[in-house]
Amino acid sequence: MHRLVILMIPILAVTASCGGPIETRIQTEAAAALPAQKQYSFTAKPEQSSETYNNARNLVAQALTGKNFIAAESASVIVHIALANRPASIAMTTGEKENIVRIADQKEQKFLQSCEDFEHRLTINMVNSANGSILYSGTAAEYHCNGTFDESLPHLIDAALSDLGDAGAKPRNSRIRTRTGIE
Repeated sequence: MHRLVILMIPILAVTASCGGPIETRIQTEAAAALPAQKQYSFTAKPEQSSETYNNARNLVAQALTGKNFIAAESASVIVHIALANRPASIAMTTGEKENIVRIADQKEQKFLQSCEDFEHRLTINMVNSANGSILYSGTAAEYHCNGTFDESLPHLIDAALSDLGDAGAKPRNSRIRTRTGIE
C-alpha cells in the first residue's frame, strides 16, 4: 500500500502542472467619457485574417451588445482588436535604448511541466472616429500549456472589457483574475 502511494506522487505532480488556477492579467484604461450614442463599428478591413480572429470579432460584438452598444455603418466609435499567441519563454518589449518598456515578462516553465507555455493576449481599443483619440483600451493575457486560444477568448474578452462603461476617465487599471480551467 505504501509503495502505491509513493508511486502515485510523481503522477499527481505531473497532472497537477497542467491544471489548476489560470491567472488572467488585465490592464484597462478609459481615457475619455464615451459618446452618448453608443454606436460602434469595426475597422473596414480586419486587422488579422484567421478563424480565431473572426471568432474574436463575433464575441466582441456580442459583449458590446451586452453593454448596450449598437453596431452601425458610420459610428462614432471604431473598435480595433489585436490577438497574439506567443511562446511564453520570450519576453515582449517596446521602445529603444533607454526607453524600453516591458509589455510581458518571460515565463519560466513549472517544475515537472510537460509542455511549453504560450501566452494568449487580446487587446481591444475603442477610438473616437472623429479625432482618433482612444476612448477605451483593454488588454487581457493568460499563460496556457494545453488550453487553446479559442478556449481563452471568452475569458479574455470579458476581462478586457471589464471596465467599459464605468463613469468618466480612469487611469490605467491593472489587476489579476483567477479562474479554473485547462492551463
